[in-house]
Amino acid sequence: MNAAISDAFGETLADDAPDVSIAEALALLRRHYGLTGSARTLPGERDHNFHVQAEGEGEFVLKISHPAEEADFTNFQNKALDHILTVDPALPVPSVRKSLEGEAQFMVGIGGSAPRIVRLVTYLPGQLLSRSPTSSAQDRNLGIFLARLGRALRGFFHPAAGSDLLWDIRKVAKTRPMLAHIADAGHRAMVERVIDAYEEHAAPVIPGLRAQIVHNDMNSYNVVMDASRPEMVNGILDFGDMIHSPLICDLAIGAVYRWPAEGHPLAPAARFVAGYQSVQPLEIEELGILFHLIRARLALIANIANWQAERFPAKRDYVLRLITEVWASLERLDGLSSADARHYFLDHSKPE
Repeated sequence: MNAAISDAFGETLADDAPDVSIAEALALLRRHYGLTGSARTLPGERDHNFHVQAEGEGEFVLKISHPAEEADFTNFQNKALDHILTVDPALPVPSVRKSLEGEAQFMVGIGGSAPRIVRLVTYLPGQLLSRSPTSSAQDRNLGIFLARLGRALRGFFHPAAGSDLLWDIRKVAKTRPMLAHIADAGHRAMVERVIDAYEEHAAPVIPGLRAQIVHNDMNSYNVVMDASRPEMVNGILDFGDMIHSPLICDLAIGAVYRWPAEGHPLAPAARFVAGYQSVQPLEIEELGILFHLIRARLALIANIANWQAERFPAKRDYVLRLITEVWASLERLDGLSSADARHYFLDHSKPE
């Protein structure tokens, strides 16, 4: 692996984690939580996750971290979930289930591997956003939900919030070495243009913007919708990419997954931003760089996904699951000037 990539992004993405079997997961549940039932594996980028149906106790997600994951970072997630449920109890997020020893997390070696952090959180039912039909109401409701989540996290802090995280839009220029893993020359050039534009227009503005701990990953596989009413949000999953970051970066990530539709390519994103602004109004400087942040997140996905697909062939389908939408979005947005995009957001993302 390129040494620059390894140095920039640490061990949790540089090496694959040893497998964990369903039998091993169920043994952990019995021993440490006193639970029995069934389990199935869930896809994940770094960790091993299992959807557990516990007899008489409901549904959970058993999370077994990558051996290189630091205990402070998983503690950060536990504390954040506790804080959200204290500040906004009606906001649907997972809650932490403590072990029989009263621990929110513990270390255990599995199958001879290095000790790994184990946690158990409640399972949020519903249909993944990625499988739900889209609508204008859904765009707005997702924006409202993310703004509520940001408000719930507003007064929270943790020492691990300053981690050097791969999925940090502000670090997009660090992924330039990954451009070599994009086979198509036109796509490579497009991603390079996006990174150049981010460095010129957004990077100088970022330090002056309001910032706090944010979820940092409202992608379409991390949001659960109501199966019978797909415009309604049932909850948000996976707090593993949380970071202290500008609020507008968190918003840009969610806006990315409101994929361009017919008509103006930013129309779904603008409805999402309008929903957000109905709870948390944005500042002019934030709206001014939103377009560059959206494109930077798309560039980040393209670079990281192609790099991971080459490094971990067994995960190729998983890491490239959104790549068709990513290239289509980048191509449609490539035809917009930053001035036109800024004016569109200013005119079309006002709360109703």
